[in-house]
Amino acid sequence: MLAARAGRAEEPDGRVVKSKEAQERAGRKREERESLPASFRRMERREWWLWGSAFAVVLLFDVYTVYQQLQIHRMRRELFKREELFRLINENAADMIAIVDMEGTRIYNSMAYQKILGYSPEELKSSSGIEQIHPDDRDHVKRAAEEARKTGVGRPLEYRIQHKDGTWRVLESTSSVVKNAEGKPEKLIIVNRDISERKRASVALSQSEASFRSVIENAPYGIYRANASGKFLRVNPALQKMLGYETQEELFRANLAADIYRDPQEHRRANDLFAGTKGFDVEVEWKRKNGIPLKARCSGRLIEGEQGEGHGEASFEVFVEDVTEKRVLEQQLHMAVKMEAVGRLSGGIAHDFNNLLGVIIGYAQVLKRKLKSGEDLFEYAEEIEKAGQRAASLTRQLLAFSRQQVLAPAILNLNALISDMGKMIHRLIGEDIELVMKLDPAIGSVKADHGQIEQVVMNLAVNARDAMPKGGKLALETTTATFDQAYTHLHPGSKVGCHVMFSVSDTGTGMSAETLIHIFEPFFTTKELGKGTGLGLATVYGIVKQSGGYVWVDSEIGHGSSFKVYLPLIEEPVLVAEAAAPASESFRGSETVLVVEDAEALRKLSVTLLEQYGYRVLSAANGAEALELAQKDNLSMDLLLTDVIMPGLGGHALAQRLEALRPGLSVLYMSGYTDSSIAQHGVLEAGISLLHKPFTEEELVRKIREVLDAGKRSASLAQDSVLAGKMTIDRR
Repeated sequence: MLAARAGRAEEPDGRVVKSKEAQERAGRKREERESLPASFRRMERREWWLWGSAFAVVLLFDVYTVYQQLQIHRMRRELFKREELFRLINENAADMIAIVDMEGTRIYNSMAYQKILGYSPEELKSSSGIEQIHPDDRDHVKRAAEEARKTGVGRPLEYRIQHKDGTWRVLESTSSVVKNAEGKPEKLIIVNRDISERKRASVALSQSEASFRSVIENAPYGIYRANASGKFLRVNPALQKMLGYETQEELFRANLAADIYRDPQEHRRANDLFAGTKGFDVEVEWKRKNGIPLKARCSGRLIEGEQGEGHGEASFEVFVEDVTEKRVLEQQLHMAVKMEAVGRLSGGIAHDFNNLLGVIIGYAQVLKRKLKSGEDLFEYAEEIEKAGQRAASLTRQLLAFSRQQVLAPAILNLNALISDMGKMIHRLIGEDIELVMKLDPAIGSVKADHGQIEQVVMNLAVNARDAMPKGGKLALETTTATFDQAYTHLHPGSKVGCHVMFSVSDTGTGMSAETLIHIFEPFFTTKELGKGTGLGLATVYGIVKQSGGYVWVDSEIGHGSSFKVYLPLIEEPVLVAEAAAPASESFRGSETVLVVEDAEALRKLSVTLLEQYGYRVLSAANGAEALELAQKDNLSMDLLLTDVIMPGLGGHALAQRLEALRPGLSVLYMSGYTDSSIAQHGVLEAGISLLHKPFTEEELVRKIREVLDAGKRSASLAQDSVLAGKMTIDRR
């Protein structure tokens, strides 16, 4: 059996026989050993092992040294990379990085300090970080450092630090504690971020938000945001107040369509308008919490879902103005303008109509005097006179409405005036109406025409009686009231100051808002045909306005009406009127009267009536003719009776010219309406006598006699004064 061993062969008996090549190699090795020195040949195997081990140790040391050098080189390269990375971070970091000891002394500062605070590294090393911190923030920073020293944990904080130029920057600081081998805090690594701009932006944003919030919260207009179904998402106090809700939470529980809009369909239409354009104005009918109607002007726009509130759904942002009062004032202004126009027209008509009525009434009285009582013609003349008188009464009311009557104002106490009228008002209203008087004893005085104010009270009482056909209560009340700017702004026609108020209130049928708009218009009436002329309240309006006052009406259907008249308070005592001189038993006279009237029919009537009473009468159609007559030396004149308004030279200018020519001449004016040449704002000046057209025969001759007698008394008093003066001089 052969064994495959290198260089060897195995015989069947177990002996190993070397191959020829193996024998040759063994021979060569034997020769090499024999060639070595004897000492080497004598070395034992063990010595050979020691020599080999030493060689291996040397070789291993060399390998280790090389490995160590490679490691050092690699570490240096890594260190260089890290230093380069740190340098790049130091130069390019936006945040300021600092290392300080636990006492606050700077050990290292990044380049960002120089960029942000303006300090060079040398300046930073030579300065104290604590000194650059704002004085108000130093204690805060020191406490944080002390806390880090004790706990080993730094906490974030904000503080102000001074820039090199002296300004202050706000830093947001975070820190980490570096501990030594013993585990004690040794250094702080601080990262500071300049948040000055962010702070300024935040403050500006807060101020802007506060300003915007203030504008919204204090806006005089209502502002709200609501979704399409009418749920409020945001409201301001003005809207809450406008709608009469006690809290905003209560308003949030309300719904626009169901609780605010009087007609829910109007809410849908308004939303359609707001959504269809970039913005839209619309006036809608709302109602307050208590149900009172409200006229609202809404300006709204659609807010898309991403801007809106309520989980991304679209909403409407609306500005609301309460225009209820404004619309009422517009209606009142419209009424005032219309009444002013009607007043001017009615005043002009009344002036011309009064001349015609004067002729009709006058000649009717002449006819009556020439006829016997009981005859048919006498009765006809009497009916003509009565119709003329009724027509004259209407024209007087038109003049009162148009404020073209001449007043004779006096200092009055309304309590006394109303008390004196009590019995007459009782008879007027009937027994089924209860009369209640609440008169404030401390109301003060007013300046007005006594007869005109009586007419106002009577017209209002009659109006109240007609509003209570089944009986009720009529209340007359007086008190004082003061108007401020806010009141006059909402009530055109009223004036700032103290006023005396008297009111006439009833429990009658009341009036609707539509009726209230027209109640002071002439010829407007709600009464049945033939039961009212429509001039009663128009007369009240005109008299009050001409007296410098103001009238206000409150009324509701089924809740009666209240008319409040305000007259300016006068700080003067009421004067007790002197007893009038007894009238002459006869109105006849023999004095010379110059009649100047451009209406021929009225001039002829005046001449006829005066001549029948014994006066010597001269007449002229205008002022120029009257001057020609006055310049004649042989003509004497005792009294001038002249119309106020005439073509060319007016009555007042004529009287002044004639008084210069004829000293002591008495003057009596006659007019169908007021004229600024003799009366300022319808108030007659003292010493001026006026005869209102149309006048009756008795009114004419009575007034002529009064003026002539007054002139004679004045002349007598003047003469007595002159004689008394002469006697005094003679005694001296």
